[in-house]
Amino acid sequence: MESLRLKANYRCVPSLQQFYTGGPYAVSSDGSFIACACADSIKIVDSANSSIRSILDGDSESVTALALSPDDKLLFSSSHSRQIRVWDLSTLKCVRSWKGHDGPVMSMACHPSGGLLGTGGADRKVLVWDVDGGFCTHFFKGHGGVVSCVMFHPDPKKQLLFSGSDDGGDNATIRVWDVSKTKKKNCIATLDNHRSAVTSIAVSEDGWTLLSAGRDKAGSTRLHITFFF
Repeated sequence: MESLRLKANYRCVPSLQQFYTGGPYAVSSDGSFIACACADSIKIVDSANSSIRSILDGDSESVTALALSPDDKLLFSSSHSRQIRVWDLSTLKCVRSWKGHDGPVMSMACHPSGGLLGTGGADRKVLVWDVDGGFCTHFFKGHGGVVSCVMFHPDPKKQLLFSGSDDGGDNATIRVWDVSKTKKKNCIATLDNHRSAVTSIAVSEDGWTLLSAGRDKAGSTRLHITFFF
């Protein structure tokens, strides 16, 4: 039987590089790319082959929050420096930046219209920003701890912002904020079924059910469902 002859020389084909070191990430609406933190930089990774499309240089501070605009043209980022940056992904340039929180921004989400950005911070504040102007349109207080997640209702007509926090002890809350300018009372509901940090929130496809997950009972995940009328 003839022995198998192996090649003696090899050439390197495209190799994979480290692109994620833990922390925030954002997936494009069509799933074609992922923006993820890698220490103090942000890497744009092709979902099809895990190659790095581009790298956005940070400000020497670890990235704490990321979000994409609905059309995937803008990337929002923040780090321990508390600076909120807006990146144009077509040019890879930072087109504007601003500060407003007294502590690191730990969560952010873009409104379905693309015109507003919601941010939650370690300073227990929830702020809403005009994306084009970089100014604060809403200042919400009420959480007792780090605001770990924020999300706008996917239907822009509902004008609702959800935020979840770890209020310390055996208490964690989700608050529902009305971001329309016609309402006097902005916090329209406080949900307090969780007993540890709220880690994520989502809205059902029909828009009437809010689901939340948290680190309840030593790391277990618990889902709570609330109906909005």
